[in-house]
Order: sequence, then C-alpha cells, then structure tokens
Amino acid sequence: MNTEIIGQSWDKLAGKHQELVTTFYQRFFQEYPDYKSIFPESMDRQMKKMVETMALIARVSEDTEIAHPHLTKLGNKHTQYQLSKQDLQNFKNVFLQVLGEYSGDDWTGECQQSWTEAFDKHVIPHMMQGLRPKRP
Repeated sequence: MNTEIIGQSWDKLAGKHQELVTTFYQRFFQEYPDYKSIFPESMDRQMKKMVETMALIARVSEDTEIAHPHLTKLGNKHTQYQLSKQDLQNFKNVFLQVLGEYSGDDWTGECQQSWTEAFDKHVIPHMMQGLRPKRP
C-alpha cells in the first residue's frame, strides 16, 4: 500500500471533498436504497464527519495509533445498525468508484490498489472490531 499516493490523491481533490461526499451518498442510496433509513433526514453533519473521516483514512497507515482507535470507535457508534462486513464492503465499493471518477487521470491502478488496501487492511477490520458486541 502506497500511503503517499493515498494522501496525495485526497489532497488533489481539496475544494471538492464536500462535492465528492455528496455524490457518494447520492450514488450509495441509489445503489442501496435500504441504507437510507439509517441516515438522518439532514445530512449536513454526516457529510462533514465523512469528509473528516476520509481525511483521516488518507493518512491511516502513516499514523495507525491515532487512526485505528478512531475507526474502532466509529464502528462502535454504528452497532445499533447491526452492520456486517458486507455493508462496509458496499460502502467501500461505492466510495472508491466515486473517488476514482473525481480523481480522473490520477486514478491509476496503484492508486486504486492503495485505497483498496487502506479499506481492507485498516478501515474495515477496525470498524468491524468496534461493531462486535462488548462482552461483560
């Protein structure tokens, strides 16, 4: 995983992060309409949090002692929705599709692979850790 490419690809989209996230949610709800019910009516706060989380993910493997606890906590905040690994995969697939579209020619095979690895090795495993029920 090339962490430099991940960070650079996110940084190159500065000024478009909000638009990218808006497009992501539109596409996500279009492809998976059942998820719409777990989101608030007003998405303003959700969009802001998504941009912040994606900025963190863009740095995830460089500073795992900060990113991993954040991702685990994020998973824990979603326990009420009983999300599965497949739900997180659906999120990843749509997000990477939209990110690739916004990145244009900068979306190389290495860039796509690096983002995929960030999700597969960091985001999804640590969110799943947070989604697991706590044992007494």
